[in-house]
Amino acid sequence: MKTFGIGLILGMVFCGSPQSGISQELYRFPEGTQTRWQSFENRSGEKGKAGMENRGAKGHAMDAIPAGRTLTLLDARGSGVVRRMWITVSDRSPMMLRSLKIEAFWDGAGTPAVSAPFGDFFGVGLGRRVPFENEFFSDPEGRSFHCIIPMPFRRSARITVTNESDRDLPMIFYDVDYTLSPRADRDALYFHCYWNRENPTLLERDFQILPKVTGKGRFLG
Repeated sequence: MKTFGIGLILGMVFCGSPQSGISQELYRFPEGTQTRWQSFENRSGEKGKAGMENRGAKGHAMDAIPAGRTLTLLDARGSGVVRRMWITVSDRSPMMLRSLKIEAFWDGAGTPAVSAPFGDFFGVGLGRRVPFENEFFSDPEGRSFHCIIPMPFRRSARITVTNESDRDLPMIFYDVDYTLSPRADRDALYFHCYWNRENPTLLERDFQILPKVTGKGRFLG
């Protein structure tokens, strides 16, 4: 008998010196915090620079990702927190959702902290699109990809999507919202995501959902 296993683990890994934290009230605005928003309309996230391509109006809502190419969704400098990602694509077939790969790199690291198929990361592991909503992800219409996991960084953040299929992705729309602050929280955790698949799995051998990890952190899920 052939069996099939897929694992997706979300977690926050400790980095820095511990200190007691105080939850941030929604009505408070931390001193020095700046809001930023990156999309095709404003690739740098600069204030007042969105919607400038079409004679000072919006004109670049979407773009394509050719086969084998990588698109950078976010390239931020400084300390801050990714607050929200919203993406939709024109090809939402099971093949394309598994062939697109989303990756995130914190503070200039060469190894991605997030590396997973696009659909699996956003909760569409088996390719069937249905409206859903949970604490961290949502898809209210069955055609968008929305994540609100806070993802801190101390010096920089980069998020990419790579088209590993043999056909072009005609259209992708996105925006990434984040905040920048004068200094990073000492007790902030880096967000990590691990994805693993075995096809087929082997009888009498456990499927490894997560390899052994060391250090401090917490699981999300």
